[in-house]
Amino acid sequence: MRAAAREDVRPSRTRILAGEGVRQLDHARIDFEPVKFQPVPVARLWGGHRLKSWFGVDTDEPIGEYWVLSGHPNGMSVAASGPFAGMTLAELVEQYPSVYLGHSPQPRFPLLIKFIEASQDLSVQVHPDDAYAQRVEGDFGKTEAWYILECPPDGRVIYGHQFRSQADYREAVEAGRVQEKLRWRPIQPGQVVFVPAGTLHALLAGTIVVEVQQTSDVTYRVYDWDRVDANGNPRPLHVDKAADVLNFDPDDPAAQTHPEAANPDASAAGVPAPWRRLVTCPYFTMDHVHLDTGTLPVESGRAGNPDILIAMGGSGRLSWPGGDMSIRRGDTVLLPATLTQYTVVNDDRLELLRVFY
Repeated sequence: MRAAAREDVRPSRTRILAGEGVRQLDHARIDFEPVKFQPVPVARLWGGHRLKSWFGVDTDEPIGEYWVLSGHPNGMSVAASGPFAGMTLAELVEQYPSVYLGHSPQPRFPLLIKFIEASQDLSVQVHPDDAYAQRVEGDFGKTEAWYILECPPDGRVIYGHQFRSQADYREAVEAGRVQEKLRWRPIQPGQVVFVPAGTLHALLAGTIVVEVQQTSDVTYRVYDWDRVDANGNPRPLHVDKAADVLNFDPDDPAAQTHPEAANPDASAAGVPAPWRRLVTCPYFTMDHVHLDTGTLPVESGRAGNPDILIAMGGSGRLSWPGGDMSIRRGDTVLLPATLTQYTVVNDDRLELLRVFY
């Protein structure tokens, strides 16, 4: 069996050597505050150029992903400013685990946040769950959710399959008939697509999303549209491992098509307006708000754990006792667990995701 698809997650610009000479700070004298991190742009064969202006990236390479909050060694976040400037997320949570990590299901920061721009179709792929990934790859599994920022008028994603069994799947691979067995699902901006581990899926050309996922970098490719890389070689597939982890249960909605993990009545979930609860799963919770005017007081999502704010549009400010910071489209902010209340101030149609675990 081939190895998992651990694609080269390398910054397209000069790598920042942030781990050298990190100063030790006096815990007792620090006023812990929200932290912004430098995005890690990742070149991909299927990437694009539209989001480069959001993140200040200057390269001719097509950028497919911007890792805006990551504790994974394949693309580590570095604090951009403030008292922790130059520290990696791993260093931050190691030094101050009760403040910036809290009760985590992983020994590292458990979530990875990305902006993804697909100018071509992504490979048809599947991710393992924790048990398989830890046993086979030495990593964690990947359940994820996409918030659709942009897509074509007739936008679709691949979600689910029609394989009746593992044998049926293998026969389709051998006969070159995988494409016939895929399920397609319409999408539109503002929609959420929840992708549990074991779900066959792919983003398609013209789609831009925010992705919230478990911290993991394990992907098994099933089909890659017969593409070749710059050297004329096809990218490796992972047929056997995909067979191990694909969901073939016809009675499980995730095996075929999965509704949004959304609660259409936010008040029923105890989420105060104007927040909407988008996703609740064992790994993370996602809330959404779009502010036209005014100020919004916020209570942290889970006591003892940090909040994450992701600005998807507009601009505004984040305010807390003792400080404030500007936030604009593309910013992702990690709020300390000690900050149980804060305020979001709208300047120009600020749109946010709030994520916690």
